[in-house]
Amino acid sequence: MDLMEQFTRIAWLLHRYNLHNRIAHGPMSDTHRGQGRILKLLKLQPEISQKELGYLLDMRPQSLGELLFKLEKNSYITRTPSEKDRRIMIIKLTIEGEKLANEEPDIDTPFSCLNEEEQNILSSYLTRIVESMEKQFEEFKKEQGFNWKGGYGFDPRFMKFGRFGDFGCYK
Repeated sequence: MDLMEQFTRIAWLLHRYNLHNRIAHGPMSDTHRGQGRILKLLKLQPEISQKELGYLLDMRPQSLGELLFKLEKNSYITRTPSEKDRRIMIIKLTIEGEKLANEEPDIDTPFSCLNEEEQNILSSYLTRIVESMEKQFEEFKKEQGFNWKGGYGFDPRFMKFGRFGDFGCYK
């Protein structure tokens, strides 16, 4: 296999690994995003207002509300109006939510077949590859005269608003 085939294969396998992880460990399979991130924060501060939680997580109220609805539906949290101001919703972990938040899933990482030194070497190689590719994309943008937009932008090809991230570009 050449390097590009190997990287394509490992990208596919990592994607599958993450899907299986999510199925096996639920919301706490990824404590860096989504429901797992909320549970992790609530583990640190078991009672917080929805507005404060949104601020700490840097999330839009609608996005946070959707995640909280899912957590509440699964009985991991409760949302109750504040005693002082009924407009403020207080988020609390339930007993089941505390159990889940305290779980430390014993997840074998895909890199456990490498010792610490090999992991550090691989990390330095990957860092160099990422930096090189980012530099190439920056040069490409300048050469081609692209104005690459992040976030939300208007796509005249489809006459609608859409999410583009780093790949939304216009000439």
